[in-house]
Amino acid sequence: DTPHFGASELMEEYNILPPPPKKSKHGKSSKQKAKKRGRKPKNLPAPSSAMEAATQSDRRCSHCGVQKTPQWRAGPEGAKTLCNACGVRYKSGRLLPEYRPACSPTYVSSVHSNSHRKVLEMRRKKEDGPLTVTATAPAVASF
Repeated sequence: DTPHFGASELMEEYNILPPPPKKSKHGKSSKQKAKKRGRKPKNLPAPSSAMEAATQSDRRCSHCGVQKTPQWRAGPEGAKTLCNACGVRYKSGRLLPEYRPACSPTYVSSVHSNSHRKVLEMRRKKEDGPLTVTATAPAVASF
């Protein structure tokens, strides 16, 4: 009659250390957290000075008056003077005084449109209208 010992009891009796944890295929032990894949969130640096932050929020489109735009573009007054919408139209030669993006603070539906075709229709109606002596405003000159 031999007593039955469990594995842990035998290890204690003979001072045997447990085996080291098994390593995965990549050489890391199985108890470590798996590495997450994908993009890490970008840590955007704060503006280096209060002056930069102030000029960024005070900037306005010189044509329509918008303050928020995904990209500032060059216009007749220089670099970063037009919002994205007005800058694209300026570059293609279609920036007319009647054009305004719908989100513009100066947009009035009876005077402005954000569609080039409608702007041209408005100009034709203005020319054909009775007692209208005013000349149509030319497109902003492109360089």
